[in-house]
Amino acid sequence: MCLHGTGETVRSRSGRTTSPPAGPPGAPTEPRPWPTGFRRVVDLSHVLSPSMPSWDEEKPRRESLGDPVPKGEFGFYLQRWTLTEHSGTHLDAPGHVIGGGRLVPDIQPHELVAPAAVIDIRARAAEDPDTTVEVEDVLAFERVHGRVPEGAAVLMHSGWSARWARGDEAVRGVAEDGSWHFPGFGPEACEFLVSQRGVAGVGVDTLSTDPGVSTDFPAHEAVGRADRWGLEALTGLERLPPSGALLSIGVMPGLDASGGPSRVLAMY
Repeated sequence: MCLHGTGETVRSRSGRTTSPPAGPPGAPTEPRPWPTGFRRVVDLSHVLSPSMPSWDEEKPRRESLGDPVPKGEFGFYLQRWTLTEHSGTHLDAPGHVIGGGRLVPDIQPHELVAPAAVIDIRARAAEDPDTTVEVEDVLAFERVHGRVPEGAAVLMHSGWSARWARGDEAVRGVAEDGSWHFPGFGPEACEFLVSQRGVAGVGVDTLSTDPGVSTDFPAHEAVGRADRWGLEALTGLERLPPSGALLSIGVMPGLDASGGPSRVLAMY
């Protein structure tokens, strides 16, 4: 969950007793990727830094443990980092939003290698920052590129990562009244992708799977209840083909982690 006020919302709802919807398939088995060979590797990850945009004011902190090794000399250089599990480009495990849901170490390796379907909504996002990926966007993609395969990662390309260097306000899309505005997934699209296409997860180039205006985070809930992961704060999606790339997600496997900073690579 990567939105301002998220913790309070989740805590306020944690007492509800809600039965999960019947029908969605379990976590996908071995994916059936489009790709057959690779010539390029694209890094879809932002570099972690103390000044990078984030969903709250708690930034990563780093401390050098000793002096850097002089150029050309041999030695040992290291730093101590302090950061939350949901810093920078990162993965949300189902247990981030659903009590008793799987945590990062529970996610199977094959779920972290997935064919990528990149849905481009840049033109719409430029006009309407509150726009969301809907079922019709998925169907329009499939009319051109073929059916989204089981075990795929469906990625929203809104162009929002171009704002990263401009800081928090630009990435959050802060309006004059303080509200946040950036694109995300609609819950119906998430439910369709997990129940009808059996995807491994979804990803966005914004701070959250849900749009910035959301207050109840239904996309997070749809993905989490279906036992799927979400990727947030991706970059470089303009370098990928709409289909044909294979994603490899190197998430930090922390003990009982609800998520983790990730090096996300795409090969095609």
